Amino acid sequence: MFAGLRKNAKIVIYIIAGVFILSIGFGGITSILSPEPFLAKIDGKKISYAEYSERLQGAWRNYLEQNPDQEIDDQAFDTIKNETWTNLVAVELYNKALKHRKIKISEDDIMDALNDPPDDIKNLEQFQTEGVFDFDKYQTALFENQPFANWLEARIRSSMPYDKLFESVKADTLVTEEMLKQDYIDDNNKADVKVIFFDPNTITEIEVTDEEKQTYYEENKEDYKRDPACKYKYAKITIQPSEADKNIAKVMADSVYNMVITNLDFGEAAKEYSQGPSAPNGGDLGYFTKGRMVPEFENAVFALNVGEISEPVITQFGWHIIKVFDKRLNAEKQEEVKASHILFTVEPSQETIDNIETIAWDFYELAKVVRIDSAAVDYNYTAAESREFYKDGQFISGIGSQEEMIKWAFSKKIGSVHDPVTLEQGDYLVAQVSFKAGVHYQDYSEVEARIGRDIEKEKKLEQAILNAEEFFANTQPEDYMLEAKKAGLEIIEGKGININSVSIGKIRQEDILNETILTKEASEYTDLINGEKGAYLAYIEERYAPDLESFEQKKEFLLEKAQSDAETAKLNKWYQDLRTSTEIIDNRDQYGL
Repeated sequence: MFAGLRKNAKIVIYIIAGVFILSIGFGGITSILSPEPFLAKIDGKKISYAEYSERLQGAWRNYLEQNPDQEIDDQAFDTIKNETWTNLVAVELYNKALKHRKIKISEDDIMDALNDPPDDIKNLEQFQTEGVFDFDKYQTALFENQPFANWLEARIRSSMPYDKLFESVKADTLVTEEMLKQDYIDDNNKADVKVIFFDPNTITEIEVTDEEKQTYYEENKEDYKRDPACKYKYAKITIQPSEADKNIAKVMADSVYNMVITNLDFGEAAKEYSQGPSAPNGGDLGYFTKGRMVPEFENAVFALNVGEISEPVITQFGWHIIKVFDKRLNAEKQEEVKASHILFTVEPSQETIDNIETIAWDFYELAKVVRIDSAAVDYNYTAAESREFYKDGQFISGIGSQEEMIKWAFSKKIGSVHDPVTLEQGDYLVAQVSFKAGVHYQDYSEVEARIGRDIEKEKKLEQAILNAEEFFANTQPEDYMLEAKKAGLEIIEGKGININSVSIGKIRQEDILNETILTKEASEYTDLINGEKGAYLAYIEERYAPDLESFEQKKEFLLEKAQSDAETAKLNKWYQDLRTSTEIIDNRDQYGL
């Protein structure tokens, strides 16, 4: 039971929500006064840009206070933005749950909490005597330090409803000693094995006819029944440096080139001017053969003589000034060179970025008139079509994780064009709803290839089982391993296999194999096992029985941990279900967030 919880449980927002709840205070009034369009909508409640920004600034201040010596970079800020959003959604969902469960806090609750403060307060040095919490010192502070008393009461009032909420969710979670004992036995009933694997994937020359595929499709048609679905046709407008951007970098490259062909040391120039990762090493790229570098760079470097310096060469990475220091034949008799380079990266300027944004909106306007295929031809873009996506999905093939676009598509007609979407890397995407269907069956043409693979897989498995049965019938147990090696069969070792083991080598999880192994004792073979992934003969090298005496000694600790794990898993699932069932509209990308 608990092994399944451990395998599948994810640490969700519940774990960090406590800290966040305490940090948000009583903010949010800005959203009431803010007239701008909403940045997000959570269960019908609009979240303004100002409210999110206020929370983001608070989170950023907290980060700076807690990490005064840590370098501030884009990655850190992205993390803070995402955590602020995740916490904001969580608190709104928690508030919804508080109302639904009618959770309220009384003055007696507050007094009880003040009389039994949280551990972080008890652990403060000023409230301890010889390393132990001193209630008298704490009580004196409450009476004599009014700001502290007010702060602590406000903290308790803001956090206690959520504490009660979490306790109410966990309330019916109970791990009994019997459950724990069975889990312990399952974990510690183990075996070391060698498994002869009759692998279907080693079988070749399997033929699948068109008639078989058509018949399979008709007989299994319900497998291809799909919920209401949509598709997008889309084009991506990428942010790329303009010729003007390249020319700006070229001016710098030309200037440094003129210096290194006169009197400036190449290595020192690379250290000072190169924008590549090899700059600290003087631009040194070591020895390399053809095929290791991009074509433009490779053509230039292999055309140079030892000691020569190239004029600036453009590649997808920018402008390079290259110097060859040595040429030789390696052990494989391939020509290789030792070279260094000075790299000047080419980045799109703000003007270029602004121009591309304008192009994206112009393309969007044209797509609304002539459809996206024709607009793509006019702009020399490539229009692609996604696979079907579904209302409860989060991902669109070719586009990525776009929950808002999924919801939008289901609310619009075929031909509707979505406003340009800014992707994570800064590129723009323009998409048009190209397909909508209610409950439907996938066309045979869409699934034919998959059906062919499924039939081929079934046939290979059938043949592998036939081969295993022949081997089993014609081989004595004492000869299994020797004959298996002669036949080229794979023998896979597994150590510490129990009922919950995820895999035995490449076999991965095969429950019937694990179950059968554990019915045998050391030095025994199993009978032939026909599984979903092949056929098996297993030899049990060692068996390990659960140490129930050890269990009794550790029982209280294990019971406490199992209870905690089960409660966390319950909270995780509860939160995920709550989030899935709530409509969340995220417009942060429209604000550059």
